[in-house]
Amino acid sequence: MSDFLKSLRTSKNKSSKTRKSMDNYYSPKTDRRQLKDRREASFSSIQQSEEFKKIMAALAPVVSNNISAIAASIERAVEIHETLVASEIEKNTAVTTLIQNLNDFLTGSNVEQPDDEEPVITTSYATGTRYTKDEVLDIIKTMRRDRATFATIAAYLKKKRIPTFSGRGEWHAQTIHRLCK
Repeated sequence: MSDFLKSLRTSKNKSSKTRKSMDNYYSPKTDRRQLKDRREASFSSIQQSEEFKKIMAALAPVVSNNISAIAASIERAVEIHETLVASEIEKNTAVTTLIQNLNDFLTGSNVEQPDDEEPVITTSYATGTRYTKDEVLDIIKTMRRDRATFATIAAYLKKKRIPTFSGRGEWHAQTIHRLCK
């Protein structure tokens, strides 16, 4: 038999060892450090020394110049930012105006004809008659006063073969509605 097994058999017969008490084991009763091992307050001793005062006196103008340079840079950055914001506002205003003008031009509202130009004339090729834009608008307004619907007015203009202002396509109720606004 091996020695290991023998020791196991014989250990059963022996009494178990008594253990030490663990009370207050982790907190020693006395401070282990000596006073000479403790750190001194080194910063306070430097602060009170003349050498520290000389260093601070030498660095004060440099720090002051750097702070002034930083403040000037921040002021320039703020001015540039304000200029950019103002230009962005102007750009957005210009784009808005452009879109409104394009919308007015495409819908035909708020478009004023210059006085030196001749009025738009539409020609009905089937009947050989000519209508100005004002005459067509008068026909539409008169029929609206007589409570005619937009579809009825469009059908009337188609029946009379009055061409649209562009000369292409035909009259629709939606077109009449847009002109009446």
